[in-house]
Amino acid sequence: MKNVGMSSSSRFLSINNSLIIDQIPVYRLLTIYVLWIAIPFVVFLSCSRSEQPDIQASERLRTVIMESDLVIGSEDQPPDHQLGQALSVRTDSDGNIYISDLASLTIKVFDSDGHYIRSLGGRGRGPGEFQMIEFMELTPEGHLVIMDRGNLLYTTITTRGEYVESFPYNFSNQFYPTQVYYNDGKLMALFLDTNPLLDIPGDERHLFHIYTLDYQELLYSFFPFLELEIEGHYPWLEMSFALGRFSMNAMGDTFIYSPGIYYGKLYVFKKQDDGKWALDGKIEGIEPIVEPYAIFTSETQYNRAENHPGTLKIFSAGGPYFGNVLSINTGIFHLQDGRIIHFFGQRRENEGFGQEAEFHYLDIYAQIFSEDFELESYGLLHTIEERLHTRRHIRYSLVNWKDDVENFYLMELKDDVPLVRRFTLVEM
Repeated sequence: MKNVGMSSSSRFLSINNSLIIDQIPVYRLLTIYVLWIAIPFVVFLSCSRSEQPDIQASERLRTVIMESDLVIGSEDQPPDHQLGQALSVRTDSDGNIYISDLASLTIKVFDSDGHYIRSLGGRGRGPGEFQMIEFMELTPEGHLVIMDRGNLLYTTITTRGEYVESFPYNFSNQFYPTQVYYNDGKLMALFLDTNPLLDIPGDERHLFHIYTLDYQELLYSFFPFLELEIEGHYPWLEMSFALGRFSMNAMGDTFIYSPGIYYGKLYVFKKQDDGKWALDGKIEGIEPIVEPYAIFTSETQYNRAENHPGTLKIFSAGGPYFGNVLSINTGIFHLQDGRIIHFFGQRRENEGFGQEAEFHYLDIYAQIFSEDFELESYGLLHTIEERLHTRRHIRYSLVNWKDDVENFYLMELKDDVPLVRRFTLVEM
């Protein structure tokens, strides 16, 4: 038995059951209507929780399981522990846990044992206050940077909540990343531009962008959407909301990208001699047991599947568009020993499926690859509930963080209560 690692857009407002996803000038943010549908699905998938994908030469693979040691947000905990809508989790060198909460517009701070310490931020327009919280990331100095579309700022605060600095949105070249990474004095950002007025075909738009550290100047972009094995405008729109995640190695010269729709492939990028990034190859992972996505060609087809997992109706230029997504990225990280761990989720119906069902299931799997990208371990870890008619929780990856001692942090719902679960992985 081996303990893993112990040896390392668009603008959205949620309204009903459909989605308007076209990009518009940011000053019109409050005029957008968004509506997500994520529903149980019978035709493409009918399996029990114990069923797993077929694996060739599976006898060579170790099994990986999760062991949870901390939950924050459960109903029996004090009010300060309660979460409205957790978006991001980060930790500092002391093991303190920072959870950004969209509902309260605060960052809740807990010690490594889960005891509440303080809340940072809060609703407002003053220094260190927020009108909206999108992503939260650690800076190289150990501060927290938050994308705040309400105040039109990227705001940096200390881990005690003191204001450090802020940078305005660049209105001449707007971008709204779902992930950023500091590398060689520059900012790498993951973002797919959905602006219908942009004179570039959607599938030719790049996913990765290198910016100056003040978010103001685009230096270059790379990796167009068409390089993915995903076809059709519907999955393009889905991906624009939940693009997936990437993980950088310790040397800062290689990163692995997991697309938001998981279909068995991960993408390896390496830094070239000129300092720019380029695709270097693909990693073959476990194939999902479900069709990763489906495109519906009519509203009638959509109506028949309206209460199935992952079904969505998207209003966009030339639309509406209909379909579903059943296999998604839920996180990717490098371990301290150089290996890569990838998490993915597969949606399925619950046992009480029907018109009265309020949620379906998302099974979370993990697969571990060697430094040479060979699959070594695999397992079904955990099952979480996904409420019908929502997708907001998957935008920033459910397994959202790995700390310095290789605890992982999962954002989930349990009996409709938002939780953050800390866990470790064990290979057997």
